[in-house]
Amino acid sequence: MFHTMVGRARASTSDIAVLIEPDLILFPDFIDVLGYSHLMQDDWLLVAMSRNVPSFPFHQQLPEGPWLIKSNNVVETEEVHAYVSQHGQWTACKGGQLWAWNTGKVPLHAGVMPPFVYEQGQHNEWLLNEALTSGYRFVFDATEAFSLIYPQDIPKTVQVTQTEEVDKYEYQEWGFAVNAHLARHYGSYVFRPANFSNLPVKLFKCGGPKSKKFCFWDHFKHLSYCFPPELLLIAEGQGAGFAGMQAAEDSYITSFRRYVLGKTWKYFPIQPHLLGARRNLPFWKNFVSGFRMSSNRRSTCLQDNFTVGAELDCPVSRVKEPLPLNSHLASPFSLESLLSRVANSDKVVVLAVVGNSYRDMLMSWVCRLKWLKLSNLILSAVDDDIYEFAILQGLPVFKSGPSMNLSFNDCHFGTECFQTVTKVKSRTVLQILQLGYHVLLSDVDVYWFKDPTRELMSFGPGTLVAQTDEYNLTEALNVPRRLNSGFYFAWSNNATIAAFERIVKHAATSHMSEQPSFYDVLCGVGGKYRVGTTLCVEPLTNLTVHFLDREKYPNGAYKTLWENENVAEVCKRQGCVILHNNWISGRKKKLARQIASGLWDYDDRGHMCIKSWHSSGQIHLF
Repeated sequence: MFHTMVGRARASTSDIAVLIEPDLILFPDFIDVLGYSHLMQDDWLLVAMSRNVPSFPFHQQLPEGPWLIKSNNVVETEEVHAYVSQHGQWTACKGGQLWAWNTGKVPLHAGVMPPFVYEQGQHNEWLLNEALTSGYRFVFDATEAFSLIYPQDIPKTVQVTQTEEVDKYEYQEWGFAVNAHLARHYGSYVFRPANFSNLPVKLFKCGGPKSKKFCFWDHFKHLSYCFPPELLLIAEGQGAGFAGMQAAEDSYITSFRRYVLGKTWKYFPIQPHLLGARRNLPFWKNFVSGFRMSSNRRSTCLQDNFTVGAELDCPVSRVKEPLPLNSHLASPFSLESLLSRVANSDKVVVLAVVGNSYRDMLMSWVCRLKWLKLSNLILSAVDDDIYEFAILQGLPVFKSGPSMNLSFNDCHFGTECFQTVTKVKSRTVLQILQLGYHVLLSDVDVYWFKDPTRELMSFGPGTLVAQTDEYNLTEALNVPRRLNSGFYFAWSNNATIAAFERIVKHAATSHMSEQPSFYDVLCGVGGKYRVGTTLCVEPLTNLTVHFLDREKYPNGAYKTLWENENVAEVCKRQGCVILHNNWISGRKKKLARQIASGLWDYDDRGHMCIKSWHSSGQIHLF
């Protein structure tokens, strides 16, 4: 997700952060631009757009080696530049982009960046718009100050399998719709007045490819200035420089126009009294005019360095067209299509069935699985709100059936809402098993310390493995109605499918949750199919049920693990693979317990997973 990439770059401890698309090629002259920018004492944000080069004949054998032609003959960098200048093509609003900024506490923009799907449109335009309207930093376009190219016309689309009939562009269209929806609901992107433009001041090089002389060009005032970058801030302690000198007139003019008000001394971003001069003194006028470029020099320099089409301004109408403000989002993928995309090589999917009341726990659970390098998760949404939320997070989601009207804070164990939702789980698992995929079902309140897939599969196709809900150390794991239907592994085979068909049928006529139906079908009423202390064998299908070791797969009441000061450390010593956050009544209490334990992996304010590079104190759920 684009917002996570920006968040990771912003957390950098270097002086400058750079965010670049992986297919782009940078040339050494970019270092000159960074060096120039780094001398600015004001906070700045650089953006640049790439040129597309359809047939780029050069390559490098080593990252810092010389450029080679196809025959492996060495060519000079100037020849490469000349080729790019001749054959490079600007595609406004569609080229790859690069962002760079000085690090520190000053944000790039006001507010929160939404979870844009990367490379599916709108996120670059949105970030540029918000940076300009926020005015926290001096924003400038360095597109023509250095060389940045995209060497091949490779369509950036998601590949689909041959068995899929989904057109390869359907995913793109869906991604664009998601990003357009986000752009509409976050920030000021679609609420810009008619006189607003996303054209920041341009930085360009004057004097040829090897020159290190840079100038700024203001589109609106048709003025260019070439001055030392260290003078782009008024004296330290005297207030903000570029980013703070906002004009009182015309509240939506952008970037350079904010800092130059039309009077000679104000073209230059230093207040004259800070240099010991007054506006009416010849010293100041001479000082400023020394950095202003004559019309002839400016015309020549601009003609030599500016290219038609290298513009960043994108029409806001593009974001308004895909989705009306109140329209509903929908994934273009069927359940079968999603399964084929997310299942691992063993045809295993990790399934969570979830409603909107548990969206925060869902995201923490998703973040944890991502940290464990698991990509085969799939979500079943029981209501429209969580369905659209999951789509906006870029998660593989499908609808369980008609949307349910669920209570937000009163859908925990024992409630009628809980009973209704749990019955959806077994029906959904059965549906996936019938499509030929094995299912590891996990409630989102199950914290994963490790990936349990291999261990659960090791019991073999004739066994359904499940967590026990029994917490009493003196009791057997398989005592009546202690099979926990919130964590289990089911194989896609005839015996398991037949057993699930009976579970679903039993639950449909029950006034309880699905959990008793699991036990009564698989272990018999009163436990008459129990074998020893850890097994049940269902006689009609000969399916074995194995209750998992409580030391490794503890429920929420076992050994009162959740009451320890350091839950993670205790579980690590015990050898926990998972820890279920059950045996607690109420969503808020459950949420508070998990956050307090430190077993939480989602920053709800930033809409991103908590990483090691996050600063402390980024959980804001209460």
